[in-house]
Amino acid sequence: MFIGHLPGAYLFFRAAAPGVDKLAFTAAMIGAVAPDLDMLWFYLVDSRAHHHHAYLTHRPILWVGIVLAGLMLRLRMPRAGIVLIFFGAGGVVHMALDSIVGEIAWGWPLLDASHPLVTVQATHSHWILSFLNHWTFAVEIAITVLALIVWRRGRRPILHPE
Repeated sequence: MFIGHLPGAYLFFRAAAPGVDKLAFTAAMIGAVAPDLDMLWFYLVDSRAHHHHAYLTHRPILWVGIVLAGLMLRLRMPRAGIVLIFFGAGGVVHMALDSIVGEIAWGWPLLDASHPLVTVQATHSHWILSFLNHWTFAVEIAITVLALIVWRRGRRPILHPE
């Protein structure tokens, strides 16, 4: 995904948690893009030696672990726990979206296997052009447009729980 993580997560959380408060919703949106912060390491430190989906930030177990930590934290600090749960859930949504055309190892550390749902063939001189000209990018554009429409209409305000 190039542009679909934030809009896809926005649509998901608007539908799945319409009454969540603004802080938790914001945490989910940050979580939905946080895994790609590894691109800084990919370009600045690793010199593109390993695909960024091989880094810990693209391992679903990390994000599920954050959700579980949030569930435990919620017992002592409910507000902080909810924020952590939504942050981790945003990361899980990112992993799900990356699984469409990217290789995400859902079984790691037990299994290192990763298979995208759809394979994008190298049809152009640069891999980015191949992705941008693949039909899945049209789906990303549709998700983005739909998210913009939902955001613009503001159909359901984000409420405070309780």
